Amino acid sequence: MKATLTLSKAPYCWLFGGFGFHNAEATMTGIMPDRLKNEYVLKSFREISPTFSRVFAGYADWSREAMDSFADYYDLTFRRAGTTLYMVPGRMPYRNASFDTCAYAEETARRLDYLINGRNCRKIRYYCVSNELSRGNTYAYFRDHMEEFKNLHEALYDAFLRHHLDVGLLAPDCSGSGTLSLIDWTIKNMDEVTEAYCWHNYELPVPAGDKKLYQTLLDLYRIPVQAARRKEKRFILGEFGVPDPKAWQSDVMRNDICSGYTDEAEAAAAAVALAEEEMAILNAGCQAAALWTFMDYPDPFFREDGDTAEEHARYECARFSGHGISIRYNKWGLFRWDEDARDYRARPAMYTAGPIARYFRKNSRVLTCETDCEALRCGAVTNADGSVSLCIINHSDHDAEVDIIQNSPAQEKAYRCLEYDMRHVPADPFNDLQPFTVLKENTVTVPSMGMALLTTDYTDRVPSAIGNVRMENGSLAWDPCTDPEHCYYRVFREGRQIASTVAEHLERDDFPGGRYTVISVDKWGNAGT
Repeated sequence: MKATLTLSKAPYCWLFGGFGFHNAEATMTGIMPDRLKNEYVLKSFREISPTFSRVFAGYADWSREAMDSFADYYDLTFRRAGTTLYMVPGRMPYRNASFDTCAYAEETARRLDYLINGRNCRKIRYYCVSNELSRGNTYAYFRDHMEEFKNLHEALYDAFLRHHLDVGLLAPDCSGSGTLSLIDWTIKNMDEVTEAYCWHNYELPVPAGDKKLYQTLLDLYRIPVQAARRKEKRFILGEFGVPDPKAWQSDVMRNDICSGYTDEAEAAAAAVALAEEEMAILNAGCQAAALWTFMDYPDPFFREDGDTAEEHARYECARFSGHGISIRYNKWGLFRWDEDARDYRARPAMYTAGPIARYFRKNSRVLTCETDCEALRCGAVTNADGSVSLCIINHSDHDAEVDIIQNSPAQEKAYRCLEYDMRHVPADPFNDLQPFTVLKENTVTVPSMGMALLTTDYTDRVPSAIGNVRMENGSLAWDPCTDPEHCYYRVFREGRQIASTVAEHLERDDFPGGRYTVISVDKWGNAGT
């Protein structure tokens, strides 16, 4: 099947704020094994470097210890990537007669002041007082008491002004198509103190794989975008994802799981549906969007303090990682967190949502895509340096050979292409993103029910060599890379890769004999020698 795709700059193009994830792990580092943290969590974050993230944070009772742990994670991740943060407390106190709205707002502002000015977490840009206004056993209260929600919102606005915090308030953060009326109520009654409007969606109006999915989602997301536009505001999609239709089957626990949790073929198809949804989000005019979630939650545990460092770390995690950690199997990540099996493998979504978050960055301008093939779903952005990133999804039963015509901006270098084929998921044992190929001409073959992400957003270079690889105290170690473009390391034994990590050492129970080498991978995906 042959097709043509034309890219052009729209006469009134808009800025995009970036794709990203809900980064729950930001409050969970204290309970992570070093291998999970260095070889999967930090490594994958740095490789993808999302420029927009939503995090559970900003609690009115946040302990200094927990805030410092969050700030330490910020230094290792969000600061390096320049990630804009959208904060939301995962829980709040029950609103009984003793609840003091102004005191709650003041304590929240004081803690944000410490993070922003005390710990220099300057990318905290948005704050939302509610987490799914329409759900749960605390926030759902506001759904039927919107005036109280407004009062709390206004108290936060005043507290932020007193503390000179340049943090915009988001509302109403409700979830599901049946709650769109809450956005209308917020626009009508709270516009003066609301910087942008936000909503969650986990409903696919038609099943994943249906040819109507993209257009149906595009029409859906245009509704809140246009509602916000009438007030000269933007709309942010705070959470989205493709749910597993078999969820909720446990008689004891709450199984909150992504599509394909127990079915690899279903997961491979859901990864394509996610890419379709992201192109609908982009083309509908959303400012930014966060996929739920970057990684799995750990298996649930009891909230109790203790005498050991491990017990206390779990206690702090349970208090500030979102409501429901003791009852909910929350398995929505790009990669797993299964301590029993030491299984941290990526799900297929890593290879669609990962590259999209990496290359559809904030401060990019949305381009117009026109195609002569109804089976293609496309989205494209251009950056200030003139580079372009383009996603093409082929919703047909045949591979598509697509000729790309680029009217604006002018193309100066060849496209790199990252391909996703749901029939042959490009899974990597170390969760590295799929390797790129370089297009010799502006023609790309997009797999049937697959995706091709093309980009000129790169610098072609060779990263610095890594030296002094040695055994040290039972661990493999090497000298730190001083290359300013360095992202992470790949470790090899006898030419075969055995790990990817951000650390300057590798710990294993046993290191067999042989020759070990380490190379640097830079932020553009170039690998050293």
